[in-house]
Amino acid sequence: MNKTLLSSAVLLGLIASHTPLTAMANTISVDVQTIAGHKGSQAQPLIFNQDKQSDNTLSHWLFASEQQGLMLQTVLMAQTQQGRQTTAQAPLPAASLLVQGDFELLAFSDPYALTLDRKADRVRPIMLKEINGKPTTNILPLLPMGHFEINWICIQPRTQDGNIYAWFGGESGKSEQWLLGNAAHFSPKLMRSQSIPVNSTDCAIDGDTLYVSEPEAGVWQFDASPFADTSAKLIFPALDNQITGLNLLNAQLLLSDKNGKVMDDKGTEILSFSAPSSKTNDKNEVKAITKAQRLSLAVNAGTSAQAKTATFAIYDDKNDRYLFAEQTLSPALPQALTQVSPQKLLATSLPSANTAADAQAWPTTIAENIVEIPAWVESAPSDRPGDTMDDPAIWVHPTDPEKSLVLGTNKRWGLLSFNMRGEQVQALPSGRINNVDLRQQVQLGGKMRDIAVATQREHDSLAFYEIDAAGKITEYPNQATNMTDIYGMCLYQDEQTLYVFANEKSGRIAQYSVDWQQNGPSITLVRDIHTPSQVEGCVVDEAQHALFIGEEDKGIWRFNAKADASTEGKLIIKAEGDLVADVEGISLYQGATLKGKKQDLLVVSSQGNNSYLLYQASAPYTQVGRFRIGVNLNGMENGHETSIDGSAETDGLAVTHLPVGHGVWQQGMLVVQDGHNHLPDANQAFKWLPWSSIVKQLDMQ
Repeated sequence: MNKTLLSSAVLLGLIASHTPLTAMANTISVDVQTIAGHKGSQAQPLIFNQDKQSDNTLSHWLFASEQQGLMLQTVLMAQTQQGRQTTAQAPLPAASLLVQGDFELLAFSDPYALTLDRKADRVRPIMLKEINGKPTTNILPLLPMGHFEINWICIQPRTQDGNIYAWFGGESGKSEQWLLGNAAHFSPKLMRSQSIPVNSTDCAIDGDTLYVSEPEAGVWQFDASPFADTSAKLIFPALDNQITGLNLLNAQLLLSDKNGKVMDDKGTEILSFSAPSSKTNDKNEVKAITKAQRLSLAVNAGTSAQAKTATFAIYDDKNDRYLFAEQTLSPALPQALTQVSPQKLLATSLPSANTAADAQAWPTTIAENIVEIPAWVESAPSDRPGDTMDDPAIWVHPTDPEKSLVLGTNKRWGLLSFNMRGEQVQALPSGRINNVDLRQQVQLGGKMRDIAVATQREHDSLAFYEIDAAGKITEYPNQATNMTDIYGMCLYQDEQTLYVFANEKSGRIAQYSVDWQQNGPSITLVRDIHTPSQVEGCVVDEAQHALFIGEEDKGIWRFNAKADASTEGKLIIKAEGDLVADVEGISLYQGATLKGKKQDLLVVSSQGNNSYLLYQASAPYTQVGRFRIGVNLNGMENGHETSIDGSAETDGLAVTHLPVGHGVWQQGMLVVQDGHNHLPDANQAFKWLPWSSIVKQLDMQ
């Protein structure tokens, strides 16, 4: 994705001269319609989902008023007469009151309107529905008191999980993302906190992208997905700008300034509310605009014979009035604004030039439409902040699957175990262990044992554990290795011997055989194999005697796992396309049914874009599925029923085909480490879900 939104010349000019954006274009005169603000602040188009494809000639707008409340305003749209477009000359009808109150700020996405109740200093949600062609309101409970003064509100509907989210930001440099629920069930919960620029003026949402304007720097871009990190990118540099409003039209970022001028993200002026209107001689129309706020717009649906238009709205705070203007999308607006792609574009700047050569100079990134499958269970979180949890493994109870356990590494101090409800069962202070794997019913020391092994980074050693039939874990003395900076590992059970594949960040992979002497395990180095650069996650398909290991920046290698085999490997899946570096956790699901055929699948964490990929575990290693783990309004966290978030930046993962419970859990499960634990913000944890939900959502049958 090209993060540069301005040409070099424009960018250098802005930085060098501090030129206001409004000086970069000539004024474009438009007809402006005015209504009284009643001490207003923000307007939003009232568009219900069922109306988006209609041919309405009337546009309904909501606006907030400190004196009256939530108001409804009808605006007459442009109409076509005898093949030419005209603008209705009739004055606007009076606004009607929907909800009485003292309101400031406004955001709407069917069916929720959010406004700031000034008397309570809390966000007031209002449900709006259309019944018999008329909007009806249901006043919902106020959201809890925030920790900062709210300066802007944006609503974020997500098609990926069917939920509706909201963002609140303030001048103090703080913001919050809230999960409101879905269209049928309002159940607000704090999702996460996000640092933003101080004195930010407005926001805009496009899919999973949040834009925030800052007068001192320009426009910032944040990942608004519910599992995102807190990083930010300055995608529109403009020093000492006068941006007071943001919005998007066909994924094109538009900006408005305090003088009522609307521009695209290259400084090209679209229209100006400051131009005198040709519609009326009302002196209010030519009052100077020096304190315009917000920017709202709605594309007006019409017949195929009509040119598409958009209605723009701002609030003129100095003169206490809402201003509406209509603009034809073609040819008056830049060509980029008239091109609606079947898929949303993540890039916030598109080429305004018409030549193919110019278009090639502005690469764009297509938004990823990845299936999101809800997490079902979230473990108890880490006892400390930061990057602490790393890698899980699954222990299946020999007689009662519901008593199975998830083992997980806390890489600051030891090994944890959790029951199937996510409650912590055991904690062993083993030191800085990183990756863990286990094998059940292994012949060692004259008996069948369930053995877990982990890499211990403090001493470059291997930590050994035994799990009894009740799930109790006992630790044995560490086994020293000759490795430097030991990192990841996985186990391999050959016909007669248990092996450990342990790796270093250098790309060295050491194979150790495991034996039993006296009352504990011992290891012997068998051979070394190598990849060009850093590796960590690995898994062995014992049916094929194949070691699969992830070189984090390059992809997945396959080696022969047999101790006496060749040390030459093959890069079978490259980190490109859907597999985005870092390549992290790798596991194996045995006996998946695809198109009526049983086959083993590699499950891989594509950490670079918070997704998971399924590949055939044998040549040609075809990709057969792709998904993310998303929000569940009815999940279970640490043994309690509640809403839980999805997962992001997954390090380790594990999967089993064995039953770990009844019903949906009979096909096994997938467990992953969650690098960013939200809903609300918390220390890292593990998330898991039944394999059957993956099969269902990906239609793998």
